[in-house]
Amino acid sequence: MTKTTTAPETRLRRLLALATASREAVELEWESEKRERIEHQVSMAIRVAIDQTYCTFPDALARVVQDDDWAGYPALYIDGIDHEWAIAPYAVTYLDEGIWLHHTLVSQPGFLPDGRWALIVPCVCGNYREVAVSDDYLLARELQHIDDHRDVCFGDCTPNSFAPAVDRLAVTASPEGAAS
Repeated sequence: MTKTTTAPETRLRRLLALATASREAVELEWESEKRERIEHQVSMAIRVAIDQTYCTFPDALARVVQDDDWAGYPALYIDGIDHEWAIAPYAVTYLDEGIWLHHTLVSQPGFLPDGRWALIVPCVCGNYREVAVSDDYLLARELQHIDDHRDVCFGDCTPNSFAPAVDRLAVTASPEGAAS
């Protein structure tokens, strides 16, 4: 039988144990706060998109897109800085035929945040392009233009790196994996 020798309980060992437990508790609290912040950003992005859909697109989009069709995503931060967004929280909804509607808030110093709407449209070249819309009239015009020119690449597409994110959204918003 082997005897295990343990170091005697010194003040330093006791301090180390207490400091480690304290650090672990703080890190758990940070993780909890991060989860709550993400959940809040996601629900806020969806809520704002729903509200602004009714205000901005009352005659068309508001009649087609249901509240539970939206999927929200949290902000992406600049180099881990928790108060500087590289991308603000946003919401998307799938409109069918490969087309997504993206909504986010953009702010400018001295102004209230304003809704920014864009159709994310697949291109024949395999990339995606972003088409800004701001009301029912422009939505109708742009959707007609997209429908009339599905087989044309205008050269204003996003890089290939954008497509996997859109493909990932297609999986989360498909009927099989309905967005929450």
